[in-house]
Amino acid sequence: MSHKGSPTHVEEERSEFGDVFSGTEAREAYVAADVGAIPVASPRRPESTQGIVRDTVGSTRGWGKGAVEPDKRKFRYDVTRARSSPTVRFGASKADRMDATAAGDLLHQIHEMFGIDKEDESRILAFDKALWFEHTINGASLLQPGRGVLTVGGMSFDIAPVKVLLGEEQRRFFRAYADDIADANREVLRDYDMYDAETVEKVGQLRQVAVERGLQRYPHLAHDSSDASVAISMEERIAIMQSKRLVIPTVNQVDALPAARSGL
Repeated sequence: MSHKGSPTHVEEERSEFGDVFSGTEAREAYVAADVGAIPVASPRRPESTQGIVRDTVGSTRGWGKGAVEPDKRKFRYDVTRARSSPTVRFGASKADRMDATAAGDLLHQIHEMFGIDKEDESRILAFDKALWFEHTINGASLLQPGRGVLTVGGMSFDIAPVKVLLGEEQRRFFRAYADDIADANREVLRDYDMYDAETVEKVGQLRQVAVERGLQRYPHLAHDSSDASVAISMEERIAIMQSKRLVIPTVNQVDALPAARSGL
């Protein structure tokens, strides 16, 4: 049995820890280091039910001038909030033409007056095209005697009752259908057939009115309500405005403002 200080015990320590780390102190240091390498579980913090919370600064300082605020003198509501809300559609009626719904009611009344409201849609459409063409070649002046007729599918309809029904709303009524009238006139030009006397006559009448109004380049816009069209190009609109200034200098009496009193 070997003792701690005996040569045999020294050899055992030398074989286990080597010549450098020999002795009891070296072995104790090795054991202490080996034990310290084992991770020690730290106490767990209680989990939060509010997720990750970080400290935030109470107020942040901006930079620059930012957006221009609306003039609060003119608006008594939060304009910024209104602009950030879903957009609400808007619109307005133009004073020089009839509202689309009112014009549709009046056109349907014309159909009922002639008893064609229950006819086939193709006949009703042909009647409307005849009405648009009559307006193009004769205009919408109240001074027109209303002696013309509309010919639709072999039937003739007197235009005078239409003039009476429309009355002072005649010009505003046709302005509501300005683009539809232009489409009807395009169809007249497109259906031209030199062997068909009726189409030749219609195209000739349309071109005559167009030349008189200085609209020979755009005969489909020869009707005097064409300035109310919205589906036209900028060149077409310029031509219409030039035509109204140069060819139609007079103002319709219905649309004219009352004369100023003398001395005022």
